[in-house]
Amino acid sequence: MSDTSDNKRFVRKKRIRISLVVEVAFFFLLGLVITGILSYLILKNATNESIKNQKMRQFEQAAYGAINDMAEYYSYDWILGYWIEHAYDMDVEYDSKTITDQKTVEFAARHPGLVIKTALPEQIEALSEEDQRIFAEIVYNEVLLRFNHIKSGQEVEYIYLLATDDTYTNDMFLVSGSDVVKPRGSNYGDSYILGTRVTSTPSQVDAMKQAAEFKTHIAETEQYMDIYVYVGNISGMNLFVGVTYDLNSYQTEIKDETMHGVTNFVLLQLVLSVICLLLLFFFTIRPLKMVQSNVRHYRDYKDSDEVIDRMESIRSLNEIGDLKDDICEMVESIDEYMTEIRNITAEKERIGAELNVATKIQADMLPSDFPAFPDRKDFDIYATMDPAKEVGGDFYDFFLVDDNHLAMVIADVSGKGVPAALFMVISKTLIKTRTLVGGSPAEILYDVNNQLCERNDSGYFVTVWLGILDLTTGKGVAANAGHEHPALCKKGGSFEMVKYRHSPALGTMQGIKFREHDFEIEPGDRIFVYTDGVPEATSAENELFGEERALAALNRLLDPNLPDLLVHVKEEIDGFVGEAQQFDDITMLGFDYYGPNGKNE
Repeated sequence: MSDTSDNKRFVRKKRIRISLVVEVAFFFLLGLVITGILSYLILKNATNESIKNQKMRQFEQAAYGAINDMAEYYSYDWILGYWIEHAYDMDVEYDSKTITDQKTVEFAARHPGLVIKTALPEQIEALSEEDQRIFAEIVYNEVLLRFNHIKSGQEVEYIYLLATDDTYTNDMFLVSGSDVVKPRGSNYGDSYILGTRVTSTPSQVDAMKQAAEFKTHIAETEQYMDIYVYVGNISGMNLFVGVTYDLNSYQTEIKDETMHGVTNFVLLQLVLSVICLLLLFFFTIRPLKMVQSNVRHYRDYKDSDEVIDRMESIRSLNEIGDLKDDICEMVESIDEYMTEIRNITAEKERIGAELNVATKIQADMLPSDFPAFPDRKDFDIYATMDPAKEVGGDFYDFFLVDDNHLAMVIADVSGKGVPAALFMVISKTLIKTRTLVGGSPAEILYDVNNQLCERNDSGYFVTVWLGILDLTTGKGVAANAGHEHPALCKKGGSFEMVKYRHSPALGTMQGIKFREHDFEIEPGDRIFVYTDGVPEATSAENELFGEERALAALNRLLDPNLPDLLVHVKEEIDGFVGEAQQFDDITMLGFDYYGPNGKNE
């Protein structure tokens, strides 16, 4: 913008305001639109009910026709019970009757005078097991062909007879009609063969329960609509005749009939809409396009003066005129904000660059070359630190005090970010420097605590676990200043927490005496120490990882090396936390003791 325009502010002109809603309502004759929508909805609902009633009548014809056909057999209950109990023993013929006719002739020859439809259960029970089976197979084929005939005469996707237990979930199909279009089998979409078992959906279960109480209930899925009629309870199973309709066909019928009813109304409304759209274009759309063009011009060239001048050609007295005024004010404000944003962005980039440097400096302060002591055969050590922010407050350290004594440190500074990282640098430096001077862990922490308390106006503190181990004997001394309990794994055993009374954290109060804990490890033992980022890792459900999960993760792998062990624990934490944000630094240190004779011994 020029110097002159820097001092110029767009002034909103006062004028008569006509609501855009009023104009649009006039052009589109809102009454016709509402009438059209209501007509469509009413006609659609009426069509839906009409077709649903039609489907119910078809269902009743198909289902009760199938039931009446089966009821013609005097041994109706015995036959159904036999099918249920011997579904996998029967040799049935599907969709033809050549073999069944032969069986019928042979059966009639062996039992003259015994009519299949009028045979009584006691007469069938008197037959041999083979003849009972043949009798059931003959009836099955006759019923199956009748189901096929019913299916071909009705507009149904499936018609079937199924048996289910009292939970209505474990279904066994007995008879399933087919028009030879769908294959027969036990896969989804087939016309099911005898004995096919499936699991009902919740809506199907509810529909069968309603049908068992002689109430009509429909089960709908994304593809099908199922309707059931209850047959009875035979051999401990509930029997239903079911009919399935293709919902796509069902919806198509509704759509076709509805669209046919509203076609004439739509044609009338189309003519009115053309007229309204022409008026709308000249009085609304064209001014809006002018506004849009100017907004895009500003987006491309960022020239607020030119945009304001071009906007003056818009003379609308409605909301479009108000929009024009708002945009003119906005582009002037954007010019001012852009300058401010550039300054903020430059400052943010500078801070980001400094944070990257701080992250690199902090990482370089922690031992990161492994193996850390390649010439030593009496122990191995490995550690990791994953900060929650760019820089963290956790730290670990390990170093040889002399040839025979190893110091191990793991600590957690209160707070996060840059202030915690600065306090971490001071704490780490003081602990290492004091430890190299000599003395017990309690004496070291006593002196470091006094130094940290001096001028600690910010109130930061640090929890510390410090252990000094004699590598020749396996005897060590540890001091715990408010830190997590270490975990110890004896050779051939599993990790267990070593719990003892803690001392307060460093930096809380001057002159504190720190407790010491003597311990002794043997060749093959392993130590694991960590910060509270491990047990306090929190899932999306606000549940803590905890010590028990930490121990389970440590004991999950069989004899892993230290890097694999720490990586595995971190993977278990990540899997538990999931998508939840990491709120705390996660630091872990593992130590293996092999003894003076080395790992092989």
